[in-house]
Order: sequence, then C-alpha cells, then structure tokens
Amino acid sequence: MLRLRKRGRNADQFLISSVARDTKLANSCESCRITSSLAVGIQVDPVVKSVYKFLDKLTFLDWGLTSDWHVQGPRKRQKRYADPLDGKRALGTAGGVDVQLLSSSEGYGEMTEGSIERLLLYLKTLETVVLAPRMQSTLPRRNARDALRPSIGTTDGSLNLTPDSTFIDIGSGYGKVVFHAKLSAKVLRSVGIEYVASRARMAIDAKNMLIDGKHAFMTEEARTLLRDGCHLEHKDATTCGEFNFSHIYLYDKVFSVATLQLLAVQLNKSTYKVLVSYKRLEVWRRHGLKNVKEVGAMTMRTTGGQSFKAYVYVKSHTTERVALE
Repeated sequence: MLRLRKRGRNADQFLISSVARDTKLANSCESCRITSSLAVGIQVDPVVKSVYKFLDKLTFLDWGLTSDWHVQGPRKRQKRYADPLDGKRALGTAGGVDVQLLSSSEGYGEMTEGSIERLLLYLKTLETVVLAPRMQSTLPRRNARDALRPSIGTTDGSLNLTPDSTFIDIGSGYGKVVFHAKLSAKVLRSVGIEYVASRARMAIDAKNMLIDGKHAFMTEEARTLLRDGCHLEHKDATTCGEFNFSHIYLYDKVFSVATLQLLAVQLNKSTYKVLVSYKRLEVWRRHGLKNVKEVGAMTMRTTGGQSFKAYVYVKSHTTERVALE
C-alpha cells in the first residue's frame, strides 16, 4: 500500500511538473509571438534609417573613445591635448550634494533605430496608455503592476510627445536620438548636450552636412526640420542649471555617481513632464531625485546586441502632494 501511494504521489508530481513546463513553453511562445509582431509593426522612416547609416560611416573611427584620444586612421591612435571642457575637475559641495568624485561621464553606447522608434511611439501615446493601461496597442506590453499604478491626474495630452513638445538628450553623443526625435516625432525643439568634444563636433558637423550637403536621401522637409529647432552643443550638462523641456532623455547607464547626484539636483528644479532613464527609481531616489512616478518600462537594444530596460517617469505635482499631506 505504501509503495502504491508513493507511486501515485510521484505520478502527481510528474503531472504537475509537466503542466508547469508546458505552461512555461506556451508563455515563451506567446512572448516570441508578441516580439515578432511588434518588430513587424514598427516601421522606421527611410530618411531616419539613412541618417543613422550616414552617422555610422562618419563616426566609426571615433566610436567609444574618450576626450583624451584622437584617431586619424586605423593605425594612428594617439593622445591629444585636452579640450578646456574635457578637463576633469574635482567638485566640492554643490546644491547640498557632497560630490568628491569627478562629475564627468565619458562612457558611450548607442541604441538601435528600431528601439528609439518604439520609444518615441510609446511617448506619443503615453498619457492615453497611463490612463488606460489595459488598452490593446502595437506598443510593448507593460508589466502587470502597471495596472495598479495611480493615474497622473492629467487629461490634457501634455504628457504625450507631440509637435508642440520640447525634447532634450543629455549625453547626446553623435546626435542620433536628437535627429530621430526631430525627424520622426517632429517636436518643436530637439536639443542635444554632449560632454566629449570630439563627439559634439562630429554631431554638429553631421547636422550641417545633412542640411547643406548633397545627400539624396535627405528630403526638403527633413532639411527644414533639422534647420529649425534642432540644436547640438558641446557642454557639461551638470552646469546647465534647469532643464526646461517637456521630455528629457538620458542614456545614463554609464553615468557616474557624481553625475547622477548633480543631475538630480537640477532635475528637481526643472519643469519637465516626462523623463526617460535607464536607472531604476530607487537608484534615482538614492541620489536625491524627488517628485517623480514610474509609469512604464520597455526593453531597448543596443547596437552591440545588449538589452537594457528604459524606465519612463512622470514628474508629479508638488502642490498636490502638499495638499494631501
């Protein structure tokens, strides 16, 4: 009798494990189906694709280098004299933040044009999705916890990325995301700030060549968009003060602790509406960022084949918090 009971228990365990394995396999297949349909549904504008290819050809020898390196050819890589803004400096206490480390962050990485296009589409309908998280769309599905998040309390569409929005990429590199936001979302103003001098110069030169050059892929509309309301500059973002843009994009995966602390102080004073970051909310809070709510997240893919999670935050209203307290 004991042996029969044991056999029966083993059979039940085998059945349960088989069901669990089949369920896991089904969920995996469903995830693959969603990913495949999303990849088919997202179409990047041919002009944007050509701009990415143009920038890749223009900057491939300089990719990933820091400000103290100069490349003249595949075998001529040498140190160069530092640019005044590239000089690293130790900071004392700034805005109540004790910063002992260097504020510069020179690491580099790029997202694919498909990932950026998906992000821009996400932002274009952000408010609708936040207020109705279960609606079906071609955008990436959010986690189940998104349905439990409180609404932001606005229905005027101001969270959405529209032609009236202003967009800034902090740490803009060669300007790909800045150009993409201007050409695809057609935002009112698209700005990029880059700390490393060589990258900033290449981005500015690329913009001028795209506007004034003889590139057949550039339409007249694209030239006009880049000419009006698209700006790139070589600057230390931690010294810019407030970021008065509706949408802020940060590829901050490689930002130092000192950079994040200084940016948190500036963001607390800024009047932005939406912040896209690759740092989790608890990390930002640890560095001093206040009055933000996480409303979504999506997986982004780099040109090097890595996948990172981009978190979308919305600035909460301080006056409402005070009233509730």
